[in-house]
Amino acid sequence: MTVRLSPARVRELGITAQGLDRGAHARATTAQQILDRLGCIQIDSINVVRRSHELVLLARGAEFNDAAAFVDHHRPPDYFEYWAHAASLVPLSLWPHFAFRRRRLAEHGWNGPAVDPAACADVRKRVEDLGAATISDLGGAQGTGWDRSSPHKWAAEWLLATGEIVCVRRRGWKRVYEPASAALPATLLEDEPDEHNSLQYLSERALKAQGVATTSDVADYFRLAAKSVHTALTASPSCVPVEVDGWREQAWAWAPALDAPSAEMENTPLPLSPFDSLLWHRPRMRQLFDVDYLLEAYKPAVKRQCGYFGMPVLAAGRIAGRIAVRVDKQRRLTIEGVQIAAVSEPATLAHALRTAAIWGGADVDAETTRAVLAQGWETRHDEEVVTA
Repeated sequence: MTVRLSPARVRELGITAQGLDRGAHARATTAQQILDRLGCIQIDSINVVRRSHELVLLARGAEFNDAAAFVDHHRPPDYFEYWAHAASLVPLSLWPHFAFRRRRLAEHGWNGPAVDPAACADVRKRVEDLGAATISDLGGAQGTGWDRSSPHKWAAEWLLATGEIVCVRRRGWKRVYEPASAALPATLLEDEPDEHNSLQYLSERALKAQGVATTSDVADYFRLAAKSVHTALTASPSCVPVEVDGWREQAWAWAPALDAPSAEMENTPLPLSPFDSLLWHRPRMRQLFDVDYLLEAYKPAVKRQCGYFGMPVLAAGRIAGRIAVRVDKQRRLTIEGVQIAAVSEPATLAHALRTAAIWGGADVDAETTRAVLAQGWETRHDEEVVTA
């Protein structure tokens, strides 16, 4: 008999699997434990409150200093950077299961810029000679953020994508490139499971991190082919087909999660990065929470509904709206916009604003946030508020 689940139960399972329920938040949780649980954390160069990966960690209860320093101090390494779900931090234990992707790229190439063989040879030699090198050590790059470019920059990214060099730490937000043979344990380098086993493992890992998900949700998590994921889920005794009321597509549940008692949802409002794995797949966002938020950082300011970096707010198992804020170098907080869901109260968003301010190193008092939200903002506004 097919298991049927209500949308409320699916939300609960999804939030719990992501470590955002009250029980998970009450536990002492390290950044590494959070990464191990999620399987990957997307990284991004946008930094208007904190870096996205730090927001992911803070929302799940990591200590501030642990979240802030996580990518900088790793000896021996605990993670590696790779194209898992976009550019991501990935637990080191998953290195063997991305060997199929490294092999495929080496054999068939990538969709990125053309790579100069001479630049590859030069980067390979410099990294080997120096032992560890940033892009500055390799000649630098022009531009900012993801738009930074140079022949040596793309040569380094190619060698990272194919596994010759790795990034297991950063320095001043710059990737530190090291020879894989020197940075990683020999046991990991020697372990290369075949593609079938890796796809099986990653599909199960993605479903476990989501609780209940469609095939496309699971495929998107590590950017796998949907057909391969469906085959893997069908073959796994831990992945149970379920029907969710109101969903057109068949879903899958992580079997051990179905047997666990219901978790209590966290009532304290949590601002989330728009790159948070709870919400990064928009079809899943719509099905779980009935919202469809688009990152507006790449839109002209006049066309934004909320603001540059709209942070969805999770409260009591629902998305209560979103807030767009910035904290500048002088620790001044600017509220660009607030969107309040019909079922939410302004006080919920006010609490999330204060949390985001604290995470960003600014401060905003309760009276100020209440006054701002009393305006009933539903579209983009610019308003500088009291700061520390």
